[in-house]
Amino acid sequence: MAIQVDKFNFESLPSPQDERSQFANQKKLEEERQQAQGLEINSKLDIHWKIPSLKREGEASVEGVLNQLVLEHLQLAPLQWDVLVDGKPCDCDVVANCNVGDPVPLEVKLTNRSKHSVGPFALTIVPYQDYQNGVQNYELRDAVTFVGPNTFYIDSVKPTENSLCFGALLFLYTGDFFLNIKFHDDNSSRELPLSWFCLPSVHIRALEPVLQTKL
Repeated sequence: MAIQVDKFNFESLPSPQDERSQFANQKKLEEERQQAQGLEINSKLDIHWKIPSLKREGEASVEGVLNQLVLEHLQLAPLQWDVLVDGKPCDCDVVANCNVGDPVPLEVKLTNRSKHSVGPFALTIVPYQDYQNGVQNYELRDAVTFVGPNTFYIDSVKPTENSLCFGALLFLYTGDFFLNIKFHDDNSSRELPLSWFCLPSVHIRALEPVLQTKL
């Protein structure tokens, strides 16, 4: 049985009372956080069970099945990443069209919805082609070039604030291209869950420019 729900914003839950104490037991604090998150999930799911033959009924609970990996997949990532190609946001179902030979503006935006400052980060943009047969071609030096660097650097971002990075791509041939955005494995990113670094997929289709005929 599968139940579809929106991801949970655990950042909005109140922190344990002893969290600010420097002598607090970290294991106890983590248990209290998981208990609060489990109660939040139970209240949203609201699953009831009933066995008519035994005339018994009750409520189902997720307690006992939660762990850090499961919670990371259930929660709404506090870091919101937006990628814009030529000023338009990218999504898994959106293909950004551009013309061969025209610089294509690329923008990466990070919005920090967590309670703490995050960063600095460094991310590298790597274009590739997917042949839909298990083969991906990253050797595109003769097909795609960058106007400027292909590595973006993001300084520390405070809660509720955002940071913008700008660059540009130039496609030399027609075709369908994808962007693989890789995070550098530094101390800042290693301390945060991997689920916080989910960027939208970027699909760009380079087309021949339309020639304007003069009347």
